[in-house]
Amino acid sequence: MAFENIAVTVREGDTFDELQLNIEKPWGTPHDYSNSVLVADIRRFFNDSVSPESPVGSWGLVETNPALGQLSLRLSSRQTESLGRNTNLGYTERGFQPSGISSATDITDELQGVFLWDLREYFSTVQATIIGIEAGTAFTGLGGIVSSKVRITTAADHHLTSEDQILITGTGQAAYDGVNFLPNKLVILSPTIFEIEPTTGGTPAFSAVASVGTVSLYQEDTLAIGTLEVIPRISRDSTS
Repeated sequence: MAFENIAVTVREGDTFDELQLNIEKPWGTPHDYSNSVLVADIRRFFNDSVSPESPVGSWGLVETNPALGQLSLRLSSRQTESLGRNTNLGYTERGFQPSGISSATDITDELQGVFLWDLREYFSTVQATIIGIEAGTAFTGLGGIVSSKVRITTAADHHLTSEDQILITGTGQAAYDGVNFLPNKLVILSPTIFEIEPTTGGTPAFSAVASVGTVSLYQEDTLAIGTLEVIPRISRDSTS
C-alpha cells in the first residue's frame, strides 16, 4: 500500500477487524515504521471545526510487524454501534425505503451517510548538523525580563521555514536536547542560520553555548485515506 483510497462498509453493532494493511514506500518495498507514530482517525469531514468536534472516533491500531510495514485497523462493536448510520445505504440494499420505516432512524444517523478516515505517520528526519548555538536577538519576556533568542548555525543549508517544527539533539545541553519546540516558530536569518521564536511565555531563551548536535524536522505523511459507512442492522425477523 502506497497511499490508497479505501472504502469500508460495516454493519451497526459488528466488530470489524478485517482491514489488514501493508505499507509500501516505494511500491513493492515494505516500509519500516518502527520509529514512527501511526494515527488512524475517523471524521465527519476533514478540517471539521464545528460541533460535534472531529474526529468522531479512531481506529484501533494493531502493529502486527512494524519492520515489514504490516498493521491492522479495527473497530469495536461499541464503536460501530455509536457511529451514525447511513440509513439510505442500509435500507435500500435490503429493498426497503427509509421513509417507510422512519421510526428506525435517530438523531445519531449521519445526514451525509459517510465518514472520512485517514491513516497518518508522524516521524522526524535529520535536517542539518549544528556547528553553533549562541545568543541571538533580544526579546522581552514575562515581567519585562529581557532575554535572548536561541540562534542556531548549521554546517550546510538547513532548508527550514518559519512554520517548521523541530527537535534538537546531541548538543550536550539539557536546555535544548529533547525539548519540545513544537509551539515555537522559527525566524530564518540565512540559509544556515535561524532563531527559535519564543512563545508568549518567553521560552526558549538562550542559556548555554554549544557547537555540536543535529536539527531534526517533524514530518507527517498520509498513508491511506478512505470512507467509512455504517449500515443499520435489520434482522431477518424484523423484516419478515
